[in-house]
Amino acid sequence: METPIRITYRELDASESLSRLIETEAGKLERYFDRIVGCHVLVEREQQHLRSGAPFRVRIDLRVPGEEIAIDAAPSARERSTDDQPALRRKRTEISAMYKDPALAVRDAFRRARRRLQEHARRCLGPHVRSSVR
Repeated sequence: METPIRITYRELDASESLSRLIETEAGKLERYFDRIVGCHVLVEREQQHLRSGAPFRVRIDLRVPGEEIAIDAAPSARERSTDDQPALRRKRTEISAMYKDPALAVRDAFRRARRRLQEHARRCLGPHVRSSVR
């Protein structure tokens, strides 16, 4: 990466272990596209929910030549319907457990970033080239 990773924390204290995790995950992205110009990661605690705790939101802004890729991993407040349950349009009383732990939210956001970066690399390099795209 040409510039260092910028990490911003909102509504929570900066954590050394979380910062190391973010730097490690961001370093892994270079395996999929080695021309990343910049990376900004925002980790924030969303508003306090009475029943489900305070979920975390992670936003990643990747700058690559000619484009900026934004990933926003936040908990969904909509309930997913299943075959056993009628489709009800109501707010969930329990947010997904993934977003209650900031480390899990960071990993999920970087998983999404990896997929978006792979799509970008395929568009840039064309369907024939497989050098750094996995």
